[in-house]
Amino acid sequence: MIAVVMPSELADALVRQRLAIRPGTRGSAAEIALIGITVTTTTISLLQGPDTFLRLTELIRNTFERPDGITVQITAKGEKVNIEIPADTGADVATVARRIQDALIEEDD
Repeated sequence: MIAVVMPSELADALVRQRLAIRPGTRGSAAEIALIGITVTTTTISLLQGPDTFLRLTELIRNTFERPDGITVQITAKGEKVNIEIPADTGADVATVARRIQDALIEEDD
């Protein structure tokens, strides 16, 4: 499992879909921030199922939809990675999901 601090709306949706659980407090969680969007955050542990990161990417895009897309910033171990999620529904969401997964799993190692 990967401890992640993320917007509460996304965390709640992932927990409801049983793709994450709410752990106790954990100090070394990665953080997912949406550039230009201020929201309340919470910590969850993502379960590494086959659809977890695809659903996370879809939830980000559907919940915080913007005409020009969304930039997700993942912060872990003092480093930041920016990942673009385009607004175009025809965009390859699986590729974006893989980039988010790679950034978080690398942090977890």
